[in-house]
Amino acid sequence: MKEILVVEDEAIIRQGLKVLLEQVIGRYQVVEAKSGEEGLSFFHQRMPHLIITDIRMGGMDGLTFISKVRQVSNDVPILILSGHSDFEYARTAMRYGITDYLLKPINRVELSEAISKLFKENEEESIETSKQFQKILHYIDDHLGQEITLKHIAEYVYLNPQYVGQLFKSELDQTFTEYITEERLKRAKKLLKDTRLKVYEVAQLSGYKSPKHFMTVFKQEVGMTPVQFRKFS
Repeated sequence: MKEILVVEDEAIIRQGLKVLLEQVIGRYQVVEAKSGEEGLSFFHQRMPHLIITDIRMGGMDGLTFISKVRQVSNDVPILILSGHSDFEYARTAMRYGITDYLLKPINRVELSEAISKLFKENEEESIETSKQFQKILHYIDDHLGQEITLKHIAEYVYLNPQYVGQLFKSELDQTFTEYITEERLKRAKKLLKDTRLKVYEVAQLSGYKSPKHFMTVFKQEVGMTPVQFRKFS
């Protein structure tokens, strides 16, 4: 289920907004954070599909929270909550790529319109996102025989490494490491079946520097050694 993160230090406003959101868009799970610090902690664990945050909060204020989010991802939509007296402050936040801002007290209709517009735009952009991820998968396929890290991929597609890692979870429901291991083993199986390469050569072409490590991983994941796999395939 898609998640919306609400960051607001005033409990009454935060809980009221949660109820309002659930009434307006019931198919999304609303997660509460009572401070910027708590919101950032949640964000690092699971990237939400939308963040709604107050500007003025005790401890880490809204601008600091937003700037730290943007260090990881420029793609997560952010709506800011602002009082009339905070308008200039809210406008300053727009430089961080804020999607929209809502004035307090929150109007049910305005909230519904803002979120509907936002999610409609996201759906229209989802194909482009998909192409970007395909670019990542092609990079991995082209470099499978070499060392591949999240940093390498991030530099190739101009994204934050942590965000690239989260893309694997959202797109494939796998970690980056799980995907790499799966693809290396697929290549190894194909080479074992279709060629007469020695095991250490298969290991090297599949991205394993150590034949011993390759054989350990292969047996653990496949249930037999590379030699046995070749024999019975």
